[in-house]
Amino acid sequence: MRPQPEFDALRRDTSSWWWITRRNLFQEAVAQAVWGKRRARVLDLGCTAELDSADDSLLRAVNCHSSLPTLAFHQLQNRRALICGNPEELGFASNSFDAAVAGDILQTVNDDLATLRELRRVLKDGATLCLTVPAYPALWGEQDEIRGHRRRYTANNLRRKLNNAGFEVTRVSHLVASGFLPAFAERITKNIFTKSIDRYRQSAGRSHALNSAMVLLLDGERFLTRYINLPFGTRVVCWARKPAMVAERIAVPAWERQWAGQPLPQGMS
Repeated sequence: MRPQPEFDALRRDTSSWWWITRRNLFQEAVAQAVWGKRRARVLDLGCTAELDSADDSLLRAVNCHSSLPTLAFHQLQNRRALICGNPEELGFASNSFDAAVAGDILQTVNDDLATLRELRRVLKDGATLCLTVPAYPALWGEQDEIRGHRRRYTANNLRRKLNNAGFEVTRVSHLVASGFLPAFAERITKNIFTKSIDRYRQSAGRSHALNSAMVLLLDGERFLTRYINLPFGTRVVCWARKPAMVAERIAVPAWERQWAGQPLPQGMS
């Protein structure tokens, strides 16, 4: 039976410095996106924003994930509106959400462009999307393999994907800049020595003091991202919006364009 180890891993994740930092980031992004709106509807793809703690009179959160064990864990944490769904084919009506957040989901799906298009479809015109992904393909390592990641992103690559999906990118910044150099050094070291995925899985212990220190440090980084875009870091965070009006391009055959022009002269009477 695997549910207990999975629940233990999820319990560790939800108390980690990155989970707490990402949750605070998303809650701040949602608060700005739904400011002045009553009964706003927000999609939390990945169940990472913990929006249930917000005032129910202001927003309604829908928590969506493709993993049933993950949803079961969040149900035990008294989360509400838990829905199991495929990120590439979201089972929601078009134009039904005022904002959406996606915490480290894009790198786990087969078709990330299809997922972004689905997010654009379910968002209302002018609605905001905030998402995070792991940065730099060069930092690919054991943790990516363990978590089922399929790719890492650069800031330019993520911006291009969002534009191709029909979003207007408002901001792209890195985060966890303080952890970039240690992560890069660790990647080089592990490229030299043998991998140890099993040992990584067994290393469940985590210093509470170090975890709290990282939360404080990343709160400072998160404050800086309000004013500047950090040039490097182990995560990429992006803010984008669905354009209010998008003109769809339709390919018209040449013969149809020819006959759609001015009528031929009819001769003189």
